[in-house]
Amino acid sequence: MSINKNPDKQKAFKYYCMGLNCKEIAKLLDCSHRTIQNYSSAENWKKRKQQLK
Repeated sequence: MSINKNPDKQKAFKYYCMGLNCKEIAKLLDCSHRTIQNYSSAENWKKRKQQLK
């Protein structure tokens, strides 16, 4: 697993782990919800979140 170097991706993943959805995260980070969806699918956030538990 590669280390994430983009601070927005790191923040977005933290928000995802806190239970926010893509639209809510996008609003907080002032970007498109599609951008957040792309981050999520590219880095398999669902699996990463389960591994943290």
